[in-house]
Amino acid sequence: MLVPAGADLVGAQGVRISERVSTATVGSARLCGFFATLGPGERTAVHHHAEEETVVLLTAGSCDVFSGAGLSGGVHMRVGDVVFIPSGCVHQVLAGPHGFTAFEVRSGGMDRTELVDPA
Repeated sequence: MLVPAGADLVGAQGVRISERVSTATVGSARLCGFFATLGPGERTAVHHHAEEETVVLLTAGSCDVFSGAGLSGGVHMRVGDVVFIPSGCVHQVLAGPHGFTAFEVRSGGMDRTELVDPA
């Protein structure tokens, strides 16, 4: 099933989202897929997806993904890299000098992001 580009939105964590696979677009009950974009040097809010596992494929630019206690762990992503984020894993993403675009696939729905107070 071809899913054409639709209207973009801004997610709770601050990422620009272009929804592709969801309940609203194709009737998916247990999976969502979308493009996520941040501009140069932008960062997401600290957040987690309580019940959902997430796979992120970086398609343009670069970013750093921080996670773990005090966001002390991190990985640098370049085009073609894939990161797995387990359910409940608190994380934050910092876009590189040219921003980034990634395709994310998440078990569950589009609207299950929970913000975390980093203090």
